[in-house]
Amino acid sequence: MYQWAGIGFGQQEIYRLQKSLKELAKKESASKLRFFGKIRGTWRDYYIAEGEVEGGDEGGEEGEEKPADMEPKGEGVNKFTYWVSHQSFDTWSKLPDLTPADIKAARSIKVLFTGDLDRTIYTNPFFFKKEKEYLRAQIARIVHSTTLYPVGLFKLDEDDPRKVEPVEEDEEGNVKKPTTKQMSSPSMWCHINDSILLCNRCNHMDPVAAEDQEDFDEEAEKKKMQLKDPFEPKLKVITGDKNVIISKNQKI
Repeated sequence: MYQWAGIGFGQQEIYRLQKSLKELAKKESASKLRFFGKIRGTWRDYYIAEGEVEGGDEGGEEGEEKPADMEPKGEGVNKFTYWVSHQSFDTWSKLPDLTPADIKAARSIKVLFTGDLDRTIYTNPFFFKKEKEYLRAQIARIVHSTTLYPVGLFKLDEDDPRKVEPVEEDEEGNVKKPTTKQMSSPSMWCHINDSILLCNRCNHMDPVAAEDQEDFDEEAEKKKMQLKDPFEPKLKVITGDKNVIISKNQKI
């Protein structure tokens, strides 16, 4: 249907991407590898691949000490690993894992991508890293705010409302799926991923008592943090999202 509408890369380019992703999966020992999409640049575009890599917890630049508030690989904003290339014949370059400082900075600026991962970004407020960190941060913001699933395919975990699990099949091994007409309604789509909090992580850090604090209650401190910076409910229907304000007179 996308091809009928003229949307896509064409059969030849899709074939090349499939072969390229298979080679990437072998090289990086990545699982659940998929083609994420394409982001345009002023000089060159980015093809983006998304996957999961076990072990090898890494931060930004090699040899650089990781910040204490950085979420480990496989969790939060670093749940997935991303690779980019400029075309299906190019080699794939791995993007660095994210720190909360990267997301905070990316939330405060608007810059066009050029296609040069090592470009220094000059803007106000200043972005203290390269285009590769800015690209990685914007990918995370897209993934954690716009990944949608049809309502009814997943349900909340009974023990942990912040986890979801697939809806069980019936006796015939089928899952009740909505019709095409039903899927045309916004109320049939919900968010599946954790949202990025105001602290620029998907999960709060464990509270730490001050040196002179004697009556420290860890659970009470956690509740205070969650009240100040609450989680978005899992499987929230998109009709409950706040409007995005483009200007004073226009909303979407």
